[in-house]
Amino acid sequence: MSNTIIHYVSLGFPDNVLIRESEFMNQDYVYSKCPVHTHKQNRVFIGLSPIDFSLRVIRKTDGLNRIICDDTNLITWDDEHVNSPKPVIQLKFPKFMFYTNEDDVWFDFYDHPMTALKNNFVAVRGWFNLSNWSRVSSLGMTIVDETKPVIIKKGDPLCRISFYPSNLDNTISIKEETDQERIKQLEQVYNEKTDEGWVDKIWKQKLFSKTNKTSKCPVGFLFK
Repeated sequence: MSNTIIHYVSLGFPDNVLIRESEFMNQDYVYSKCPVHTHKQNRVFIGLSPIDFSLRVIRKTDGLNRIICDDTNLITWDDEHVNSPKPVIQLKFPKFMFYTNEDDVWFDFYDHPMTALKNNFVAVRGWFNLSNWSRVSSLGMTIVDETKPVIIKKGDPLCRISFYPSNLDNTISIKEETDQERIKQLEQVYNEKTDEGWVDKIWKQKLFSKTNKTSKCPVGFLFK
């Protein structure tokens, strides 16, 4: 069994928390002893809210939608998404930038089951080959009942993240980068590569292809 290392930078809030699901779950459940369950759970990470936050969406037939929330700087939205069958808003927390030096490690971002019940939203899912295209995570949320507010408390689980190496039996280790000079380098390269990618659309062919020399992670120079 090998170990796959995922590096990450916490962005926006010093209290962003990324925790292994096995450390978050109550181990008194009988199924916590099942090897099939624990094998998966030990490879899943949960993003916890660093703050208390509330939001309400008011959709109008004339298209003049209103968003009422604690801090509009913490959300991104447009009428196209709000006018979906259910309103969709993007939160700017918790926010992480992930990268890896290993080939063909897929990143899977998906919902936590408690948010539909407790927080009134479901996270928008997505996955891609992280080895080819490092990116900052974003939490798009589809509101379950638009007649009610979204209410989030600090420490609430908001999303789940999994990493899939070529060998699914690999253990997964995450390492937070805290050196500020290195983080500046990462952000500079990430922003430059992201800007270039949106112009030439090269990111599209990298998302789901196998890793090769030309598709390697855009912050790979930091491993040399």
